[in-house]
Amino acid sequence: MSEEFVPTLTHATERDIDLLLVEELFASPDFVAWLLVRAGLPVQVGRSTVLHSKRRTRSRREIDIFVEAKTASGEDIALLIENKLDATEQPDQAESYREELDVLAERFSHRAVLIVCPSAYSAQHSDFTGRFDAIVTYEALAEYFAERISHPIPEGARMQFRADLLQQAITKARRGYTPVPNPVIGTFNEKYVALLAQLAPEIMPGPTMLKPANPDESVSMIFDAKRTLAFMPDTIRPSRFAHELGKGSATRANYVAVVFAKWGPALAVVRDALEHDSAGLGVSFSANAATKTRPTPGLVMSWPTHMVNNQGSFEDQEAVIAQGIERALEVCKWLSENQDTLLRWKSLVENELNQ
Repeated sequence: MSEEFVPTLTHATERDIDLLLVEELFASPDFVAWLLVRAGLPVQVGRSTVLHSKRRTRSRREIDIFVEAKTASGEDIALLIENKLDATEQPDQAESYREELDVLAERFSHRAVLIVCPSAYSAQHSDFTGRFDAIVTYEALAEYFAERISHPIPEGARMQFRADLLQQAITKARRGYTPVPNPVIGTFNEKYVALLAQLAPEIMPGPTMLKPANPDESVSMIFDAKRTLAFMPDTIRPSRFAHELGKGSATRANYVAVVFAKWGPALAVVRDALEHDSAGLGVSFSANAATKTRPTPGLVMSWPTHMVNNQGSFEDQEAVIAQGIERALEVCKWLSENQDTLLRWKSLVENELNQ
């Protein structure tokens, strides 16, 4: 038998990397410490445990990898890890990790959320990856394992396998991602636009809704906010108006929402006023974390809807789709009737941002 190392796996997947990380975190205190350093957390750890695909505390979404550790002095550490090989972000994914950290604050003295991904992914999706506390690239991981190949057998062989597997994933990422139009979604969009014209002709479809096909990750019906909401002055008109379908999953975004451009950084201060003024609507408010590339994110005001799968049967879901369109009409009506409220909100936001 040849002594040349032959990888068992030839096409690395995201789950392969998940399991590689989980095993190494479980078995190697050195690797735990190495990741903690990169997340800006204490390194002197007495013990640690690792969980894979852990359910969030207040959500059905899952955390890819959850590391729980304790310092030598008894302080608790929580490190949440998101792994991305080439999949696009889910709606509000980074923010949901941040919310989980807030929930964990009562128990864990030290907390951080880290994303593991190829450097090409980080560069292509810098807005998304920049919302995490730290980024550890596949290249850095491969180098970590490659530096340990000289360890005695069998440890050195395992390090070789890990380094090679990560290189496979890096090569896959470097090929780049090209969205592939899905004609099923295109047909769904066409039927949605027809139903929209029937039920709510005053709501104008946006350009992406009129395409013959959209890629698989497309789950938003983005209306033409400028034309649909032309009755509003530019100063308070939302920059985005959309029906988020959620791809048939209760854990994804399922709502009709408007986005007020650049209001997001003020949300923590103005939230009470917004919620007071919108009491009884059943709406929620959210905003992405500010980043270097997007220092003033928008403020999202969302009305919940039923989940819809835009790759499923339109006819079987037509009733709930119609309910979503009716909800969009309610949003238009509320915006039209509450422009004085929106002007007051704008004043509150500006007062906060100008301080």
